[in-house]
Amino acid sequence: MRLCAAALDADARAAFERNQAMPIRVVQIGEGIFLRGFLDWLVHRLNQSGRFHGRIAVVNPRPSGAHHIHDFQVQDGLFTVVTRGLDKGAPVERAEVVMSIGRALESTHEWAQVLDLARDPQVEIVVSNTTELGLRYEPSPPPTGDAPPATFPAKLTQYLHRRYEALGWQEASRLIVVPCELIDDNGRELSAVVRRHASDWALGADFERWLEARVEFCDTLVDRIVTPYTGRPALPYEDELAVTVEPYCLFAIRGSERIRDLWPFSEAGLPVHYADDIRDFRLQKLRALNGTHTALANLGLMAGLSTVFEVMRHPVLSLFVRDLVSSEIVPATIQRVRQPEMLRTFARDVLERFQNPFLEHQLRSIATNAISKARIRLIPTLLDAVTNAGDARRLTAAVAAVCLAYRPGLEDAAGPDPAADRLRAHWQEDVGASARAILSDAELWSIDLTQVPGVLDGWIRFVERAQQEGPVHAVASL
Repeated sequence: MRLCAAALDADARAAFERNQAMPIRVVQIGEGIFLRGFLDWLVHRLNQSGRFHGRIAVVNPRPSGAHHIHDFQVQDGLFTVVTRGLDKGAPVERAEVVMSIGRALESTHEWAQVLDLARDPQVEIVVSNTTELGLRYEPSPPPTGDAPPATFPAKLTQYLHRRYEALGWQEASRLIVVPCELIDDNGRELSAVVRRHASDWALGADFERWLEARVEFCDTLVDRIVTPYTGRPALPYEDELAVTVEPYCLFAIRGSERIRDLWPFSEAGLPVHYADDIRDFRLQKLRALNGTHTALANLGLMAGLSTVFEVMRHPVLSLFVRDLVSSEIVPATIQRVRQPEMLRTFARDVLERFQNPFLEHQLRSIATNAISKARIRLIPTLLDAVTNAGDARRLTAAVAAVCLAYRPGLEDAAGPDPAADRLRAHWQEDVGASARAILSDAELWSIDLTQVPGVLDGWIRFVERAQQEGPVHAVASL
């Protein structure tokens, strides 16, 4: 049987009926797996605690998501979140039916119904996850007729203008926009694009003042691994929308007291942090999580491994990862954060998350765009490590491993990257000459790394050892 209200047992059916009485208070632009396992689950838990009393209307931002909207409609908005992994070292496995979705609207054919929600004062929050590229400005003609604009920011601009027309300056017109896209200052970026569309479409100075006074754009940082459900554990029904998540979850929001009052997640014991400045959250994720991923991906591939979990079971590479985090990344970053203990705790959690046997986090996926990722995720940490910690040999080795993966003939260890041809062109027979050519290219790294103490010599030592004895032996010699 397909999951739907009729498939629920008596207790779950009673909970579903109670939820049906809740109004739509959130419009969610994005129907993919991440928001299902993250925001929709959080709102479900908040409703269970009795602290929100609101449901979500989910809308697909692109035509490609229409099949998910159909699935939501068939399943009465219900789907399963399976949590699998380690929590403080103990294995966790549970499945719960999420009931926070109240409506599912297909944006191409039901856009008028989405705009009707803009007129509803009970709708107080708009959430989005449309990928990082989804927040870019793209010129868009003013909307006419029933067809929605092509891009999410243009859709949001039309939605906000419809709310302005319907509710005007009254207090009930206030709205909070909570983007979950993984870019820095995502709220401010989205706000700027919306204002640009408003100007392009000549929507008027009063509307632009209303945007400033009545619409709050929150910056956020989201952190949870969400993957498609793989059939384990077995469910007693078919569920086309089921997802698997790790136990870890973090949601950091830069917002006013209004969003904190509307969504009192912390009062329900949920991992949502409100702050006036979320840069610490962003920096620790960028360096301790994303940076460590980039550091281990190419090394793991060159060692013949496939997943992060396999790296963490490897006797040599797992020790490298632990030492990299504890001896270089944390000491290098600690001077830049206001809450050092939060960084240390996060770093410990990262190592536990990497040991989750239930999540098949593919190294090849992580290795995509490894050069540009290294420039953002590793190089600033390396520079701080040289300055603050005095030890950057593992970070240097990680950068060397990225470079080595793009040596001609080692394509199997490298993911696609726009800078790949530029880096490959620097490789020569002589390792020292290759090192000087690669590391001095500021187009690759945003800095001449040959001028950073210890990096050139450390890079050469690692690459020579890796070529002679293999990358695992090179890592073991650090």
